[in-house]
Amino acid sequence: MITLLENLKSYPPFTILDKNESARIENHAQIAYYPNDTLLINKDDISPNLFVVIKGTVEVLDENEEQIDVYQTHDIFGGIEILEDQPSAYRYIVTEELICFEIPKVLFLDICENNKEFKHYFFSSIVERIDMLKEKKEYASMSDLMIARLDESILHKACVVDSYMPIVEALKYMNEESASSLLVQNEQGYGIVTDADFRYYILQKEEQDLETISQIQTYPAISTKNSELLFNVLLLMTEHSIKHLPVLNEQNSVVGILELVDLLSFFSNQSHLITVQMEKAKDVKSVIDAAKRLDVMIGALHAKGVKSRYIAKLVSEINKKMYAKLFEMIIPHSWHDKCTLVLLGSEGRASQILRTDQDNALVFEQGFMPEDASYVAQKFIDVLDEIGFPRCEGNIMIINPKWCKPIDLYKEDIYRWIEEPSYDNFMDMAIFFDSTPVAGKLLLHTELIDYLFNKVEQTPSILMHFARAIETFESSLGFFSQFVHDKGHKHEIDIKKGALFALIHGVRSLALEHKIRATNTTLRIKELNNIGFLSKEDATDMMEALEILNTLRLHSQLEKLAKGEKLNNYISVKNIGKLERDLLKDAIKTVNKFKKMVSYHFHLSMVG
Repeated sequence: MITLLENLKSYPPFTILDKNESARIENHAQIAYYPNDTLLINKDDISPNLFVVIKGTVEVLDENEEQIDVYQTHDIFGGIEILEDQPSAYRYIVTEELICFEIPKVLFLDICENNKEFKHYFFSSIVERIDMLKEKKEYASMSDLMIARLDESILHKACVVDSYMPIVEALKYMNEESASSLLVQNEQGYGIVTDADFRYYILQKEEQDLETISQIQTYPAISTKNSELLFNVLLLMTEHSIKHLPVLNEQNSVVGILELVDLLSFFSNQSHLITVQMEKAKDVKSVIDAAKRLDVMIGALHAKGVKSRYIAKLVSEINKKMYAKLFEMIIPHSWHDKCTLVLLGSEGRASQILRTDQDNALVFEQGFMPEDASYVAQKFIDVLDEIGFPRCEGNIMIINPKWCKPIDLYKEDIYRWIEEPSYDNFMDMAIFFDSTPVAGKLLLHTELIDYLFNKVEQTPSILMHFARAIETFESSLGFFSQFVHDKGHKHEIDIKKGALFALIHGVRSLALEHKIRATNTTLRIKELNNIGFLSKEDATDMMEALEILNTLRLHSQLEKLAKGEKLNNYISVKNIGKLERDLLKDAIKTVNKFKKMVSYHFHLSMVG
């Protein structure tokens, strides 16, 4: 009993209580047992207790015996009825042997009277409940990665020197200050000099006549503001592969230097280790070894409560480095300025976290098509196989000649997608529109996106046909806000088909219409808000819905990964708590509302 009560304190809303209030619950709460088919609360009755499920299942049924809700482990019910002193509109029946806490009505009301925050929890929205969790010390370890900002406590003193200072004198000054870097004050902004630059000086000083510190600086120095989120700083340093970051205030004066080792001590994940190992890799095996560490990092970040979109950003940056390294090692150097490697689909949108499949393409410049392209492509895909990227079931990979050819043939594809509208052509167009170049001659990709925009602008009616794909799958939420399960998947829903696809493709269609170049869905939503198409409220709701759907899918996939099961898009609505189920329902409702908006905007009812 004592152990169970201690465990109860770690779940909301009991995290809100002070020591005295927790002690009162410990002294008066009872553990009760109810067998199957027990009627706990009848229609028109007021609940005698606040119920907290320890184990078992309670179903809520209306007068037609339709299931309205389900309560399982850690779920709470009866609170609102007690507070409103209103009889229940439904019947609460035990459908799986129930063990629960019963907190007496009188005690519950008294605590609510003295603790308004505790009382408010029972009437709060789902988003408000999540915000409450973030504010509590008990959940600091879950949210610190997202809310912590830069402050001077983790910064090193900045050693600033003039651009004309002799190199030897600057090195002596850096040694006296026990610093690992120097900031160089130029007429316009700062440059930076690190140990790597001094090594370059030692090797090149005579050959290149190096004398002043400005000659070996990296200019301009990448910097950040002193109020930036630490997680965004980690993304910045990972993206640019830097270990020293100048921190500036609002007046662009130097506050200090952030060193990567200090930032990593805060984060305790393997992003830096993976990045360094990737960059130092001398052979393909070393790249493979580094890439295989990603799953450990992802699991650690998810366990700490980091939002899935931030995890996706970090994974995307690391994967881009991996692809660039493999391009350098496997693609012949004579091709590098004549082709570009492109990521498609979820990889192109920077939304793939775990390795669900590989989607990639090679674009060659016009008039250049190597005879051994198929051999090199096969070698490239074999390495991705070894890293653990499943092959795309739709064969959207560079081993397919359709996705490995000169730019003029891709333009022919774009022309055909628009002039010969069909579901398959539109899916190819969607896949390509989500693409991101990662290595080689990047301008080839820019030229193709420009061509796509121009063709769509010339044939604006194509957009309504393109957008119609949002109607391909039915919503996972049926009448009475009940989940619609697929055949053969009891208590599971396909979150991609039932919600994510409609949201992603609807946003994609609007981005194509407004020539938005961002490929990430969240960034596209922000752009749609910036241009005034989406209100701030709608944009926020859509981003929250996307976050909820991706987080629940990631959690389910990590569980499958731990069990050695094949990854898919199904999530169990039985194995998640009441809060998560309510969040999921709200997210799907937001998607359904957005689908109606897109349908109205593109006049989909008129498409035959």
